[in-house]
Amino acid sequence: WGLQAPMALPRPSRLLCCLVLLHLTPARPAYTYHASVPVRERSALLSGVTTHRHRPCRAQSVARESLLEEEEDGRPSRSSFQPGLPIPESSSADHGYVLGAESIPPVLDALRAGSFVLLAEDAEEATHVSLVLAPEHATAEHMDFLMKHARLPRVAMESERYASVYSFLHKTPLDDCEAEPPAISVSALGGERDPMNSTHVAETLRALAREPVEAQGLRCPGAVSLACAAKGGVLKRAGATEAAIDLARLAGLEPHVALQAELKSAGWEALRELAAEAGIPFTTTADVVAHVRRNEALVERCGLPAKMPTKHGLFMAHCFKSLVDGIEHIALVKAPDDAGDEAPFSLSSRPALVRVHSECCTGDIFGSLRCDCGPQLEAALQAVEDDGYGVVLYLRGQEGRGIGLGAKMHAYALQERGADTLDANTQLGLPVDSREYGTGAQILVSLGIRDMRLMSNNPKKFSGLAGYGLRITERVASKTIPNPNNIQYLRTKMERMGHMLDETILEGGDYNGASIYSSDLDIGE
Repeated sequence: WGLQAPMALPRPSRLLCCLVLLHLTPARPAYTYHASVPVRERSALLSGVTTHRHRPCRAQSVARESLLEEEEDGRPSRSSFQPGLPIPESSSADHGYVLGAESIPPVLDALRAGSFVLLAEDAEEATHVSLVLAPEHATAEHMDFLMKHARLPRVAMESERYASVYSFLHKTPLDDCEAEPPAISVSALGGERDPMNSTHVAETLRALAREPVEAQGLRCPGAVSLACAAKGGVLKRAGATEAAIDLARLAGLEPHVALQAELKSAGWEALRELAAEAGIPFTTTADVVAHVRRNEALVERCGLPAKMPTKHGLFMAHCFKSLVDGIEHIALVKAPDDAGDEAPFSLSSRPALVRVHSECCTGDIFGSLRCDCGPQLEAALQAVEDDGYGVVLYLRGQEGRGIGLGAKMHAYALQERGADTLDANTQLGLPVDSREYGTGAQILVSLGIRDMRLMSNNPKKFSGLAGYGLRITERVASKTIPNPNNIQYLRTKMERMGHMLDETILEGGDYNGASIYSSDLDIGE
């Protein structure tokens, strides 16, 4: 029709035309942002506190008694009901646990009994901490307690269930090719959409635990946000969402859904205080990973190791296949001749030099100057060859920090129009970095690695590894020489994404030559 025709019609007719056009609009195209409701906390949450308390279960009461008997330094002893607080130095020798295997059973008991548990993300003193609860047991008193201590709650669920809820509410299938699923918020039918209404939020949470999805009686948007866990759980992505889901699964809750709400105050001190005050058992994401890893796997070997001669030297190539998505990954290993074929690093306590490299077709294959991926890969292979003891792990399926090749080209086009590498992704409605390293961690463990010197500038690669029994003994900088086409990209990674780059290199050279961002470079030449 064009945009002008409806405007010439009377107002009622214009409204009808707009409704028809909206109905005929095809499903959301690839890479467009879709959010039913902004994921934004309401300031009223800070003042909407009541004095209601949830009733602790027996496991929580025992936890309270043990925590009140803390030593003077504030850390409970390992002989108490809850194990000692993080001792990172021992995590590698303790099969990846931070608090210990004994931290998991009381948490599962509390979830089954309908009580809160606390979940710390890692062993860092300033770690994020969440309250977790089985939604089927949610009451208004639970919500009052949560609103006093935590931020707005969300319900974590497995990807298949998330897709079912989305499809039922929107009457259209959810594209499983999405790098990041669209945001959903829901409320129970007949209730309010106010996230500060404890009674209604609890009713919505109980509805989300019903089977089947069609019987939940939900509407969208609403008071409770939903979070989609990665397929494969904590072994795929060691995040709080996945840990909450795996705890629900280990507790035998059906369906596998969990309420998760981050505490207003971060850190172990906040966890200790709330655990002691309310008698709440606690664990960490790393402990959940270690617990699950004992019985489940994400990868399997593909064929036998084979020699791989390269211009940098001779490596042994080990291939692995993901049991979640079927993607194959390859590890180029440099180890002594007498090392074992399958686990070449298991016979020595020497930390291996490790580079976990995400696939980059444009940089690794075509030699694109827009990034530093190709030079990083070349430098890593040479460094491992020179060291004589290490591995370059090449993770496929992570193109464009996980958004895929097509979306990466779209982001490149936006960068040519002025956006930086971070804003280009967000303008497309895509995550800044959706890569996960759980698969890579399992591959490293399969190769026999425990201690490693990690070649990386990305702090994200350092998190969540303790649960796999891996320990980083040293960070080795991955240094490359910038060029006029990637200097702004590197500056953005350092300034906005926290990458640990050498500022003197970025600021000391002359990178004002011809580039795709200037008129000096003619593609037709």
